[in-house]
Amino acid sequence: MRLLLLGATGGTGLALLEQARGHGHQVTAFVRSPQKLGASRDGVDVWPGDPRSAAELRAALPGHDAVVSTLGPPGPGRSTILREGARSTVAAMQAVGPRRLLVVSAAVLFENAGILATILRRTLLRNLAEDAAEMEHIVVASDLDWTIVRAPRLTNGPLTASYRVENGRLPAGRGLASISRADVAHFLMGELARGAHAREIVGMAGTRSR
Repeated sequence: MRLLLLGATGGTGLALLEQARGHGHQVTAFVRSPQKLGASRDGVDVWPGDPRSAAELRAALPGHDAVVSTLGPPGPGRSTILREGARSTVAAMQAVGPRRLLVVSAAVLFENAGILATILRRTLLRNLAEDAAEMEHIVVASDLDWTIVRAPRLTNGPLTASYRVENGRLPAGRGLASISRADVAHFLMGELARGAHAREIVGMAGTRSR
């Protein structure tokens, strides 16, 4: 595959980039700060651009098979990067393709995530939850072949390939248990290959604490 990756300089994006290279895929890292990627990598093209610009994304998209967005806000303060990135990505994909879109979102949006998630959604993670919810509305309203992955707290732990997923909810009994960025990337790679959760919102949870 040829993948266009948004958020390639973040932890999940870097994990996905390396796993995609390991599977022989060609990755275009669409990034605002190319210098953050460091040394060049085989199988990776770096395309400087702003994910909030539909015009810049339209220029980069032709020839790709799928888009994966691991964009995240710079901190807990107010941010609109997720919704603006989704709006421009959907517009560009609807104009020039491709159809397949995978997006990483936040598990605190699940109603079954527990009382702690409810508190965080209204306090510390209020801005993230608002931006992620708006992003999801834009993606779900599109006619693209999308999958939204709601992940709990992300860590820099190792790839275990041992996790659970459920459609429309956080896997039971896990609350907001953490999961490694490498495992989230692993799920995204599998979803690109199999497409088992097209047009579904999926919850992820690790099977042990990290």
